[in-house]
Amino acid sequence: MKIIEQQIICRNIPTYTNSKRRKPFNLIKIVFNYISDKKDNACLDELIKKGNDLATKVNAGAANNASLSRNQYRIKNNCIAGTIAEYAWKNYLNLDTEIVSETAFENVSSQIDLEIISNAKKIEVRSSFPRNGIEFAICHPIHQFDVIGPYTNNYKPVEIQKDFYVRTLFSFDSSLIIEKAKEDDFTVYLTGGVSWAMIVDDSIAIIKNFVPDDEIDASKLTTKSSYRVVPFDNALDTLEISNLMKES
Repeated sequence: MKIIEQQIICRNIPTYTNSKRRKPFNLIKIVFNYISDKKDNACLDELIKKGNDLATKVNAGAANNASLSRNQYRIKNNCIAGTIAEYAWKNYLNLDTEIVSETAFENVSSQIDLEIISNAKKIEVRSSFPRNGIEFAICHPIHQFDVIGPYTNNYKPVEIQKDFYVRTLFSFDSSLIIEKAKEDDFTVYLTGGVSWAMIVDDSIAIIKNFVPDDEIDASKLTTKSSYRVVPFDNALDTLEISNLMKES
């Protein structure tokens, strides 16, 4: 496994000279080599197994729930992507010293989480699959991606639902997660995040109606829901959000 820092300067890219992102965006690439590296092979096999196990918990009672049964395949892929994303963020944040730990799965209303060991602050990890590439997701002036915050039905400005929200991107369709994970040069992109204070700041956060790519709750997979999000032009990059979490 390799950890590689990459900087994207949106307005220096000919396609995105009109990008809303003015500052450089520093991201982290986690690169696995399933075929040629035995440690990566074992690690990814374990993460895929963990994702499959999580999917069985999410899918409990699927035989009696037609909607859930129809979405089993997507939920499984989302769970696998989520466990890989969680591992990638955990590994990066703990690179020099142990900062975060995993949280136990409680219910499908909670996405994949990490916890800062020193103060129990929660970090929600969410994934997306920009098939048009990472630069598109960060730089496109209209279709840029977002850091996803809380579902608005659960949102209360005076209550902290999660302390931090971070993003992971995979540059392929979610249906390919196992296939891609079992190749060399499988790349997981850690692409910034936001604090709770940013999520409740109406000058940078917006409300967006959509189904998140990594949704594991079958009841939300077929109906768009409203979320508070911060578009990438207003989000912290990976180095900024990492430092903020470590200093919190």
